[in-house]
Amino acid sequence: MRWLPKTRLRSFYLLNATQFLGALNDNIFKLLVIYLLIHVKGPAAANAVLSLAGAIFVIPFLIFASTAGVMADRFSKRTIIVYTKVAEVIVMVFGLISVYFEWEIGSYIALFLMAAQSAFFGPSKYGIIPELVDSDRVSKANGSITSFTYIAVIAGTFLASFITDITNKNFILVSLFCVFIALIGVLTSLGISRTAPQNSPKKINPIFLYEIYKTLKFSWTLPHLLPAIYGSSYFLFLGAFTQLNIIPFAIQSLGLSEVGGGYLFLPTAVGIAIGGLLVGRISKGRIEPGLSCIAGFFIALFFLCLSLCSSSLPLTILWLTLIGVGAGIYLIPFDAFLQVNSPQEKRGQMIAAASFLGFVGVLMAALFLFLISEEMGFTASAGFAVMGILTFITNFVMMGRISALFFPFFARKILKRVRKLHLISPIPNPSAVIILQSRSWWDAILLFAAIPKLRIFVPGPSFRHFPWFNGLFESIRIIAADPHPRTTEEQIFGFIRREQDENCTACLFLHGKKDYAETLEAYSRIFQRLDKPIIFAHTIKERRPKRFLGIRYYEKQIALSFQGI
Repeated sequence: MRWLPKTRLRSFYLLNATQFLGALNDNIFKLLVIYLLIHVKGPAAANAVLSLAGAIFVIPFLIFASTAGVMADRFSKRTIIVYTKVAEVIVMVFGLISVYFEWEIGSYIALFLMAAQSAFFGPSKYGIIPELVDSDRVSKANGSITSFTYIAVIAGTFLASFITDITNKNFILVSLFCVFIALIGVLTSLGISRTAPQNSPKKINPIFLYEIYKTLKFSWTLPHLLPAIYGSSYFLFLGAFTQLNIIPFAIQSLGLSEVGGGYLFLPTAVGIAIGGLLVGRISKGRIEPGLSCIAGFFIALFFLCLSLCSSSLPLTILWLTLIGVGAGIYLIPFDAFLQVNSPQEKRGQMIAAASFLGFVGVLMAALFLFLISEEMGFTASAGFAVMGILTFITNFVMMGRISALFFPFFARKILKRVRKLHLISPIPNPSAVIILQSRSWWDAILLFAAIPKLRIFVPGPSFRHFPWFNGLFESIRIIAADPHPRTTEEQIFGFIRREQDENCTACLFLHGKKDYAETLEAYSRIFQRLDKPIIFAHTIKERRPKRFLGIRYYEKQIALSFQGI
């Protein structure tokens, strides 16, 4: 952790500790209320208690998300963090009183208030990260926060059961432990460096749904911000579905009890913590939403593997752990992108909108599980297969919407390792128009490794019947050849001018081989109207001799050169 000055490093450590203690207390107290009320009302009421406690814990995140975001943008985020931690102590004392008297309504009220203070804590917790760390360290910082959050989930799930068990259901002692954790949380929050308020003029609107709508509508005007919000929200949908479906899965497929099934969520939480730590090392200081897309495809694959290997406990633990690792890697780039690319004066509102959608996803996960299990009669194992297919489709659409971020990452980190790239000539000026003639789409994608802000357009009649392609992939546009050449020319001309106005490099990809002179003749009128330099991209397959341990072999390589006319 040498990536921050001493004072800011100390503040970040204390923020991480404050978040850890808050998440730990959330999980312990929620389970404490559930265990207490099941003890008071009897095992027959278990399902009703679980459902009601789950709903009460989620509702504050939906009601107060917008208000918490506005407050984070108006006041010092550090101040809000301290006040929410003080509120947590007060709520835990009220919870202790409710537990002492075995007061059902009081216990539910305490759970609601606990979730409410967590809802107000959230936007400031994530919004303060870019104020404590440099922009190139935000991804690593998010990975650390997420890892410790899920370590807290693991510890909270274990400690709530363990302390209740060894104290012979002494719920008062468990509640005292929650008060103690809240007090430590206040002390750690006081050590966070003071941050300046953003003084946003935005006022709190009691019609919070309208505020969420306006925030999401505004995010649509910023490149790739809305997909990042959706990706962050989809993570909570996945997590909630996995947590809800794992107990029926354990009972139906593995023959375990409901308690044993509950412990199966721990490998997923451990995996998320590992994924959160790995993503910082993989991205190496960069914010890479393209990495989230890769992780999303692996999550879909692991869900399908879990469904196919449903009768094996060791394989179930393995696939659940890998799902968690993929989910941790999936979440961090989206959260980091959201924090860095949100306008500073609206960052809290953006994070609050993502939080709101995330907890809508939690409710949708419960509804989705009811639909496929009760209405459609799917087994829990089949439910994971359905989730895998849904995740694949969702991630494919996501990849298309952020293809301007995905293709450069894919070309730079993956494709270049398979098809070694050697640049023979300098990269042309962004204002130039590049012409690539090749039979391989891989050559076109490989250009993103050299020119990240690339837009490819492909004229040709073979794509006439796929107009949906242009709405999915923003970096690649298909221009169907029109019977009237002038119409096609106007389409190509308009596309090139629009992309160059956005400071992107336009590439005319001619799929198949043609003579260069024929190409110039076919598009000469367009090139003359553009008055921009025309550059031909040449890709040449090479076999370069290499030696390893004295053994000679040949490495395939793509030589890329740019030649003007």
